[in-house]
Amino acid sequence: MPGNTNALSLSDHWRQHIEDWSRSGLGQQAYCREQGLKYHQFHYWRKKLSRTSNQESPPRTTALVPVRYQPQSPVGDLSVHLPNGMSVRGIASDNLALVARLLETLR
Repeated sequence: MPGNTNALSLSDHWRQHIEDWSRSGLGQQAYCREQGLKYHQFHYWRKKLSRTSNQESPPRTTALVPVRYQPQSPVGDLSVHLPNGMSVRGIASDNLALVARLLETLR
């Protein structure tokens, strides 16, 4: 089992570099140059460790959000109901840009 221990320490070595890189604010190639690492090895281990952690974490799921249509709604009486229970009411053609920015901020 000596090979297994070596693989574990190699994995830990690259995991630490990837964590350090993500905190560094540098691009991958710049980080590799600064640390004296070969970029292709860094890239290989980043993908390999990413796949390993994705297999350990539960899969992400998406859900549909129910939409309720209310016909004959007067202008300015439109509203958006968000999944967290919040509502944005009073949407009209003259405030669409503001509503769009608000929804982007809440996203």
